[in-house]
Amino acid sequence: MKKLLSILLIASCTVLAVTGQEKTCEQKRPKVGVVLSGGSAKGFAHVGVLKVLERVGIPIDCIAGTSMGAVVGGLYSVGYSANVIDSLISLQDWDYLMRDHVYREDLPAKRREDSKRHLVSLPYQLKIKEGEGRLSLPPGVFAGQNIYSLFLNMTIGFQHPMDFDDLPIPFACVAADVRTGQEVVFREGVLPMAMRASMAIPGVFTPVEQDSMLLIDGGMINNTPVDVAREMGADFVIAVSFPPDEKAIKKGQGSITEVVGQLGNFIGAQKRIQNLEDADLLITPLLHPYGSMDFYQQAIDSIIARGEEAAMRKWEGLMGLKLSLGLDSIDSPRLVRELVNPYINVDTLLIKNVRVEGVPPREERQVLRWIPLLDDKVTRKQLDAMTARVFGTGLFSSVHYRLDGEGPFDLVFNVEPKVTNTLNLGFYFNSEDMAAILANTTIRLSRSLQSMFDITTRLSRDPYFMVDYSINSGLFYKGGINYTLSRSDLPVYHRGNLFYNARVVRNALTLNFSEFYFGNVKLHFGAGLDNYHFSSPLLNPLNLTLTEAEDQLYINYTFNGVYDDLNDTYFPSSGNYFSFQYCLHTDNFAQLNNDRPLSVLRMNLFKSSHLFGNAYLTPRLSARYVMSENAPNIYRNFVGGRIDGHYLPQQIAVQGSRGMELLGNLVLSADMGLHYAFTPKNHLYGNVNFTIHSEHLDSFFKGETFWSGNIGYSHLTIVGPLRAELGYSHLSRRFYPYLSIGYHF
Repeated sequence: MKKLLSILLIASCTVLAVTGQEKTCEQKRPKVGVVLSGGSAKGFAHVGVLKVLERVGIPIDCIAGTSMGAVVGGLYSVGYSANVIDSLISLQDWDYLMRDHVYREDLPAKRREDSKRHLVSLPYQLKIKEGEGRLSLPPGVFAGQNIYSLFLNMTIGFQHPMDFDDLPIPFACVAADVRTGQEVVFREGVLPMAMRASMAIPGVFTPVEQDSMLLIDGGMINNTPVDVAREMGADFVIAVSFPPDEKAIKKGQGSITEVVGQLGNFIGAQKRIQNLEDADLLITPLLHPYGSMDFYQQAIDSIIARGEEAAMRKWEGLMGLKLSLGLDSIDSPRLVRELVNPYINVDTLLIKNVRVEGVPPREERQVLRWIPLLDDKVTRKQLDAMTARVFGTGLFSSVHYRLDGEGPFDLVFNVEPKVTNTLNLGFYFNSEDMAAILANTTIRLSRSLQSMFDITTRLSRDPYFMVDYSINSGLFYKGGINYTLSRSDLPVYHRGNLFYNARVVRNALTLNFSEFYFGNVKLHFGAGLDNYHFSSPLLNPLNLTLTEAEDQLYINYTFNGVYDDLNDTYFPSSGNYFSFQYCLHTDNFAQLNNDRPLSVLRMNLFKSSHLFGNAYLTPRLSARYVMSENAPNIYRNFVGGRIDGHYLPQQIAVQGSRGMELLGNLVLSADMGLHYAFTPKNHLYGNVNFTIHSEHLDSFFKGETFWSGNIGYSHLTIVGPLRAELGYSHLSRRFYPYLSIGYHF
């Protein structure tokens, strides 16, 4: 009855006194407001509802939203149509957006080696004052770096402080102030920041600090802000709300966002009931079994479709509203607000100046070197990449940009130096070495010099403990000292058969004189002490007279360089990798066994090339040359296993094999890989390896050869790649099944 009276009231207001007063009627037409509630991934249903409103021809005069409703509503208010928003949502990598990850190609060279090692990264602060230590956890797991970058990209032209009534469609969104417990309604300010504050899910995203307020998800107080739409002048309110998923709650399957949503229902129960009753037309999409964290493509498509279905069930009510507004049953485009946003279809922007805020002038110059602007133009994709490159250095807790002016723009990057420490956890299991757990923490000691301790331990069959102290001078130089204690079981094979197992404990102290980084290039020079304790003798199956059983101490000098622009660690679709290393091993700083020092040269080359469709070729070449016949066994050439350096630092991986083979002084291993991505998270792959080795360079091509290979399947899970493969070695003439899950370390 209430909704019928509302429609009749609106109809009475739209009757023309005379036919010549059409323009006056258009100005006095009752205002229609749309309210979009929060619900995380459930909020994608709003897109389906907006599609139906466009199809019916309902003019929208204002939008009020909360959380994901604020995101969809904010984009719609600046001029994006429902179909365009649908396309934008489908194009996003939501796993990337909802976390603070950085794509590998946007990481600096010094961080690419550590990418995809950790399952969880948790920031924390360690405060020491007046002899008292205090550990504080962050207010959210993720800083929201990537999701805010998306909002900035989608709201170009509306990034400056403004009145939201001046948007193509007037807009408002709701957040909650943790410090006062009060509702905060944004009707002015910086649009992308307001959207980010409205969806700051407690415990998931860090709150947004603005003035004296600490802002979190508005769904905690007002998840369906019909009252806000009324305050904006709406005479008729269409509200979209999601009822609690009782089935999921009873089964205990509710995600953290659904739990937070339920808390919001409890805290704001009275306002929620009042708002739902005050809505003139209520649309409630039925989304079970999809929940708040279902950000995968199939769920997104289904949620949008169900939003459309829910709105279609209200078709008669919507058509009645349209007629009551004085619009004919076919269409009246003259009354539908023309959405004016000149930047929606503009990809390339003119830039007249670039600067950085938040750091001293010296560090500003370093940041600008990292994001060079080649000319006076920049694309949206380049803006995202520039932001990611600076954030990927790990030196800043947030990196955002804004475009000042009306074009050509001043491009301003605002950075916040990182003061928090990080706790990283990793998990890995494989059928050969069983389970392994990696724990790492980074403790920052100095904000200006970026002085830090890095402590890492691996609990596994081959455990290690490492402490690293380093000083990062900006983005391009690193120096420091490293200590590593490790214990390794070395399965040494001979002609494919297990020869024996050796156990060695290694103490290594390394002084990093200098590490320089230039884009994709890393150069390193250092010296170190290696102490080996053998619990069992390390035999040489090629020469049993060469046996190492006593503790040994070596002093080593190392120079190495890396070029790396691969776009992925496991299944790259583009890029190249090249590394070289020259090591000088001594036992008295200048000699080895009263003779000249041992020289070792190593090289790796890897390339990913597109073959066809989603198929890629990945050829690889590895070589190592030990330039002495009297080299200690511990520094000789070991090949085998699936990962370089898994057992010993110099170990060269040979796909399809098990354990390690001790080979001659000169080894060349060539591998041809092929992988096919039949979905972004599912790959079929195979490798064929050919290895040749010899004791002497002049007889290398007459050396012994062998081959191996494997074929497998990989699925990217939430804890890392799940891999199942079958390998074959020509040496043993055996098949080796292999299973692993997680990011290897």
